[in-house]
Parts: sequence; structure tokens; C-alpha cells
Amino acid sequence: MRRRRFRKGTANEGTVQVAEEHALGRTPSALPPSRAERRSRIIRTALELLSESDYDDIQMRDVAEGSDVALATLYRYFPSKEQLFAAVQLEWVERLHRRVAQRGLRGDSDLERLLDVLRRSVRSFKTSPQFYRVLMMLESTKDPVARDLYEVMARATADTYREAIRNTDPETAEHLLRATLDILGAEMRAWALERRSIEEAARRIEESLHVLFTYQEQKARRKADLDVTAARAV
Repeated sequence: MRRRRFRKGTANEGTVQVAEEHALGRTPSALPPSRAERRSRIIRTALELLSESDYDDIQMRDVAEGSDVALATLYRYFPSKEQLFAAVQLEWVERLHRRVAQRGLRGDSDLERLLDVLRRSVRSFKTSPQFYRVLMMLESTKDPVARDLYEVMARATADTYREAIRNTDPETAEHLLRATLDILGAEMRAWALERRSIEEAARRIEESLHVLFTYQEQKARRKADLDVTAARAV
């Protein structure tokens, strides 16, 4: 199967539809409207079930019945439960990203904007912790389609965070982004595994980012001072 290439900066645009290309071997635009609507209905039903129950408690038969499709039809669209809930997770994340885009990022500095979007993410997972547990499952999935969808979602999330630190030079921004994602992942996993409360995890995330950004600012000032000193010496 030919793998689709994803362009940087477009990960948020229609990411959920990528599942159709994998599951049916066709581009979303080539799908008959009835099949596109059926697939969307399946995802919406699975998302509603996940909003009320844990992943392990949901059976594919439950999704089929709630979507008003035969079980065989459901498996034609999503050959595995992991593929289905990878698409569900993408839809859920896309909704979060759309809310962020609609309301805009609050804050006058890159750090303030980044903290704003991180707080929204943490609040969403606090309200629906089962979605973070699915995210953890997808991180280690062996299903190649589910893994591809997870990677698309990860790029979409990174793009949202990258937009928050848009005033930082690109090279430094990428270093900050990687560190931010590592900090966020470590703290949220600790919360999901009940090693700390969500409030403690959020506090540690913010404290770590304050230290990280303060260090970067000090480093930039030192470089600027050295440049001024060197210029004067010429």
C-alpha cells in the first residue's frame, strides 16, 4: 500500500479523513456521499460511547448497533478496533483544535500563549480521562494504520503548539516544542497512571516551562551582549 505523505503545516486540515484512504483504499473525495456519511456516523457513535465508557468496555458490536450498521459493514470501514478509535481520537483532537482556533490564543508572550493552549488541553483530558488512556494505547500500537493516524494527530497537535510560540526563531522554537511535548507527555502519563493528581501534573508542567523559557531568554540575552561586545571591539 502506498503511504501518504503529509506536508508540514497542514496536519490539522481534514486529518480524520486519512483513515478512509487506509481503510477503503480510496481518497475521501472519491467516496460516495452515502459511504462518507456512514463512516462519519460510525466515528460519532464510537466517540459518544467513549465519552461515557472506557475503551476496554466498548465492543465493536456496540458501535455497530449504535451506528445502525451491520457488524460486517463496520469492519469493512475499520478492520480493527484500534483503527476505529484512532479515527475517534483524531476527531476529538480536531474538535479541540477548532475550539482553540475559534477562540484564539490568549497571552502577550510565546510562553503565555503556550501555557494557554496547554491548560485547555489538560482541562479537556481532566474532563475526559478515557481519551488520554486511548492516546497512550495508540502510542504503542502495532497496527500500522492506527499508528499512521496517531502520527497525523501528533503532527496536528505539534502545529497547534508551534503556533503559540510563533515569535520565537524557528530553530529555537523546535527545541522548545520538543521539550514541551516531552514534559507534557511525562506529566500526563504520570497522572493517567495515578502517580499524581491532574492539578499536580498541571503545576509541574507550568513550572517546568517557566524554567525552560527563562533559560532560553537568558541565553538569548547573553548572546546579544556578546555580540554587542564583539562589535565594539572591532
